[in-house]
Parts: sequence; C-alpha cells; structure tokens
Amino acid sequence: MTINEFIDYIEQQLTSKESFYGKAMDDQLARNSRRAPAKRWNEVKMTRVIDKQWKELLTNIYNQIRPNVKKTTEPEDGWIEYIAQDDFVDSINESIYEIEFE
Repeated sequence: MTINEFIDYIEQQLTSKESFYGKAMDDQLARNSRRAPAKRWNEVKMTRVIDKQWKELLTNIYNQIRPNVKKTTEPEDGWIEYIAQDDFVDSINESIYEIEFE
C-alpha cells in the first residue's frame, strides 16, 4: 500500500480528524495572535499548515507500521489485515484525541 492509499484508507476509518483540526486551528490562532499584525496569517494559510501537520502525522504512522506489515501477494491485504487487528484504529483515534499543541 502506498502512502497515499494508506492516508485515504485510514482517514475513512478514523473519527478523530475533526478533533485534530479543531485543536490545531486553536493552536494556530493562538500563534497568529502573537505575530505582528503585518505578519499574521490568513485562514487559508493556517488551514494549509494544519493539512500539512495532519499528513505528517499519518505519514509518521505509516512509516512506523510499514516494517510490521506482512508481505503478501496482494500488498493491500497485509495492510488491511494489520490495521484491522488489535484495535489499531481505536488506539490511533485515542492518541489523536489526546494530542495537545504547545
């Protein structure tokens, strides 16, 4: 499974994306308020930064589990099997819900 396929698949499974985006936006708004007025970001730029953070988070998860996924004749099957096991999605959701930005 490629990184883009993984991101598409895992986003369909996760319920915590909205929570992540809400916390990340609160963090960006706080950071923005500390910037000089002329240097403040608009909402589009903040959303782009949050999108990038989300993709980096999922990329890190992908890179951590990739060595553990069984090699099968159908590469996607190994990934789906791994994601389906041991409450993997629940664990990721819980971790994302607990994320705190500083």
